[in-house]
Amino acid sequence: MAIEWDYLIVEMVLLAIIIYGAIFVELRVERAKTRKEENKVRQQILQFVRNDLNNKLRFIDESIKYKDYKPFFTDMWDSILLGGKQTILSFDLFENLQHTYSWMKYYNNEIEQRELSDEEKDVLEILDEVRKSIGQSLQMLNKP
Repeated sequence: MAIEWDYLIVEMVLLAIIIYGAIFVELRVERAKTRKEENKVRQQILQFVRNDLNNKLRFIDESIKYKDYKPFFTDMWDSILLGGKQTILSFDLFENLQHTYSWMKYYNNEIEQRELSDEEKDVLEILDEVRKSIGQSLQMLNKP
């Protein structure tokens, strides 16, 4: 019984194509699933940051209204950084948000030192800078 090489080669080539195609399709499906999950997480993070910044604006208004200067809580942004989720954000957005939260931390440091020297004017200037920075960040977050 002679081996029919041409049939064997054709069968092997078809088998290789089927295996390669199955792996290719599986990888494409997995990538699409990963992208979809990343987009969902990204949208949730953006909404979370948007809400946090809007709350910070209300906090600033109340601080000025009642002249009760308390520190900002920046643990939300710290949790994003510690969780490694900043890689989902575009670099420009990440840089802008980092700038905004840095202003908040600077304000917190000034509040701690304010107890020693009671300079309300300086605190108001810093709060104004924080408000401007939050406004820029919200503008960037609301871009489509």
